Amino acid sequence: MMKYSISTLAKLSGVSSRTLRYYDEIGLLKPAAVSENGYRFYGTQEADRLQQILYFKAFGLPLETITSILDSSETQIHHTLQYHYQQLAQQRQALDALLAALADTLATYEGEKEMNDQEKFAYFKEHTLAENDTLYGEEARKTYGAQTVADSQKKWQEMPQTVFAQLSADEESLMRLLKELLQENPADLSSEKAQTAFTKHKQWLSQAAPFYTPDYHRGLGEMYVSDPRFTAYYDQRAGTGATLLLKQLIDYYTRTNSSATK
Repeated sequence: MMKYSISTLAKLSGVSSRTLRYYDEIGLLKPAAVSENGYRFYGTQEADRLQQILYFKAFGLPLETITSILDSSETQIHHTLQYHYQQLAQQRQALDALLAALADTLATYEGEKEMNDQEKFAYFKEHTLAENDTLYGEEARKTYGAQTVADSQKKWQEMPQTVFAQLSADEESLMRLLKELLQENPADLSSEKAQTAFTKHKQWLSQAAPFYTPDYHRGLGEMYVSDPRFTAYYDQRAGTGATLLLKQLIDYYTRTNSSATK
């Protein structure tokens, strides 16, 4: 069995001796043994735990959370590492795609190639598609079936650039209208501005989901307020309360004032 002094483990791992002593104090990483004169010694098991600590720190987890994970089962530790591996792999894939798109754009500036209009926006469409699938792809597949969702994604990928540009403009307009409606406090759901905000969202959804129905729209509104990812998306862009307001608009114009949706 390997036996490391605190200074040796510090050099091996790149973690300072002071940090190792702190980890000991808070119970995050205890030494394998402490000599009579107070010297700490670590073995292979402690080195493994320190490696895991450094991984979880790199993932941005606080020390309290790391302690909880490491004090659980080996299976939980493995699953947590596996989850973050998958997340990093997805981030790398997204970054590689962005770099490739940017390289093509730079090549056009330098006269090395030409990009048609579809190619200019292919990355942004794929990126939006991936974000949408992460947010509600699983729920949509459960509700409408994998083939329907696949058809929707195919429609999005093949969408003409003029339509994609209009949808992006509609979303920006929606955020602006939600922000303005929030300032009215309370917002008048029957106003022309409110109806326009609903219509912008419906137009976006109708293009993104070929299976659009008022029931689906209302279900999506419910998911917006129950899923913190959606709430953060709309509230950060349009202001606190924007997600709930959007749900209220969806409910109003798909149920109590259905003629406005035709």
